[in-house]
Amino acid sequence: MTTSHPALQRSRTSLYLARRPSACPRARHWAAAALQQWEATGQEKDDVLLVMSELVTNAIVHATGPIRAHLARDTAGRIYVQVDDGGPTHHSDDGDGQDDEHGRGLGIVDHLAHHHGHGRAPYPYRCRAWAILTTTPVTAPAAGPRTTAVPAARTLEPTA
Repeated sequence: MTTSHPALQRSRTSLYLARRPSACPRARHWAAAALQQWEATGQEKDDVLLVMSELVTNAIVHATGPIRAHLARDTAGRIYVQVDDGGPTHHSDDGDGQDDEHGRGLGIVDHLAHHHGHGRAPYPYRCRAWAILTTTPVTAPAAGPRTTAVPAARTLEPTA
């Protein structure tokens, strides 16, 4: 008999997107509806929507092929944002980089997420960007060595 840890019980949803500018507002609308159903607070909602926007925008600008967005919430108060795409494409840099309004997205994700990263995605996708946002304060243990929690897997699937 297997028992499931309560923190691994999740609500989750996925959305398939075409790689076009309308994908970002569509992903935000979809994520907002899921967060409303999950009764997320205003700050949680704002943070998740911003992270979702940044990851989907990166997939639109820097990747090829279709995009798949995932959103999940576990009972421990973590919200998982994940975007799969077809992998990097090559763009030429026409400007000198001064006064560029691009390139700040991962800094925003770094600021808002408890953990984030990227890796390989299952076929037919190639790349996955993910972020975990905590909705409850993360505190260090009262005594003993400080440890850093690392996600067991870079997918939305619970570990056994």
